[in-house]
Amino acid sequence: MLHRIIASLSYRWNRLVKRIRPDISASLNPRHDLRGRFCPNPFKQLDVYEDGKAYLCCSNWLPTSIGNLNESDIDAVWNSAEAQRIRASILDGSFRYCDHKVCPYIQNDSLPTLRQAAADDPFGPVIAAGQTRLEQLPTFINLCNDASCNLWCPSCRTQRINYTDGPELDQRRHLQDRVVQALFAEPTDRHFRVNVTGSGDPFASTVFREFLYGLEGDDFPNLKISLQTNGVLLTPRTWQRLAGIRGNISDILVSFDAATPETYAITRRGGHWPTLLANVRRLGALRASGELRFLRLDFVVQQANYREMPEFADLARELGADQAGFSMLLNWGTWTPAEFRVRCIWRPDHPEFSQFMHVLSDPRLGQPHVDLGNLTEYRARALRQASEAA
Repeated sequence: MLHRIIASLSYRWNRLVKRIRPDISASLNPRHDLRGRFCPNPFKQLDVYEDGKAYLCCSNWLPTSIGNLNESDIDAVWNSAEAQRIRASILDGSFRYCDHKVCPYIQNDSLPTLRQAAADDPFGPVIAAGQTRLEQLPTFINLCNDASCNLWCPSCRTQRINYTDGPELDQRRHLQDRVVQALFAEPTDRHFRVNVTGSGDPFASTVFREFLYGLEGDDFPNLKISLQTNGVLLTPRTWQRLAGIRGNISDILVSFDAATPETYAITRRGGHWPTLLANVRRLGALRASGELRFLRLDFVVQQANYREMPEFADLARELGADQAGFSMLLNWGTWTPAEFRVRCIWRPDHPEFSQFMHVLSDPRLGQPHVDLGNLTEYRARALRQASEAA
């Protein structure tokens, strides 16, 4: 019991209090001149974390908090002075609050131009007016306010974390209730999306199970729900318990970090490979039938698994996924800097970096369903090197 308490406190201190910024100084990813580009996230997105802090994007890509929902209501936080400064930085093209080297949208060059965004309602009037204070509430809410999970992946935590009772659960329920009261207190036909979760697993969390199983989708006909999960607990029984919102579920993202059971045992501690494959095959069948609109399988690249990247691209297609997503490993405070460097295959000074670049030149990683995110520049370099060596 003591080791679980210590693990929980360590996790919370590192990830939620210290707000460790991943060391990506060795990344080859360049900064970009983003004048004339637009990112919609700060104009539509609200991420909620366990400590109540709120962000306008993934806090790893845009690390400035705009306020705390334990202290202020959503309206005040959404249009706080910090929120308006961040939006202004998008409109002036500086993107100065964003981490250019980590953001996958910057690195894969997928941000729209201002002209393109201006043709899209509701961003057109905002861009034309240079508006930073928004009348409309966020249309994308990312619930990261419970770290409970059935796995304890080395990249994320040192022990299993699961809040099932006591003051820790009460705190999370209190914050979740504030969000629910602001957004779900009354039926509405408002168009908005909720993602659960980027901090743990929705089906390992008492708070998120209560939210998902208790929600009546018919009361929110234009609500879209995204589920971010490790997939192990997304069994047929779980899917049945989601009956009230199955029509609202638009997409599911499943974390794999491996293409073989041997590597999965290293990267996803506490998981069960056969169960994962069976569950995802069912999701693939739901996608094929049209019941599910989008299925993505994710792979965080590190020293233990990079050789399986091409195989994972094939596995995602075999399982019926729309997309295989890759991203570079970051340190959430579970490793010392020296331990992280061993795993950080994308560093040019890593002893296996040349092998990593060779893997990136594999043609399977150029398939249309592959999204290399913040590793896009690495593959481009790998292909140039392969061409020059030919």
